[in-house]
Amino acid sequence: MEFNYNLLGHYSIIISSLGLFGLTILIINKRIKEIGIRKVNGAKTKEILSMLNGEFIKWVAFAFVIACPITYYILNKWLNNFAYKTNISWWIFVLAGIITVGIALLTVSWQSWRAAKRNPVESLRYE
Repeated sequence: MEFNYNLLGHYSIIISSLGLFGLTILIINKRIKEIGIRKVNGAKTKEILSMLNGEFIKWVAFAFVIACPITYYILNKWLNNFAYKTNISWWIFVLAGIITVGIALLTVSWQSWRAAKRNPVESLRYE
């Protein structure tokens, strides 16, 4: 039985999305009282979403900035070993960054929206 390396990329995206989803749930559960207080004080859903999403996007962008030069170096060394040489285009990294931010936004936004729409009385009931 032969291993299909094309599926490896799909599995890694699914596993990283699940990890990001779990991290989102953990952070939102830690900040549920803060979100409730902000809702009571008049914060809109859009403001809460931008607060929660901005934090995650900042970390995803930071990881992307670190990963780009490392990836370029490794790919360049690997591609130089082939008989037919090819160059790495800059737009591939831009496309990868856009896709990464899009997946992170989809993963985080859904859970953030659920937390922002929750009734603040439920989170502040036992205070």
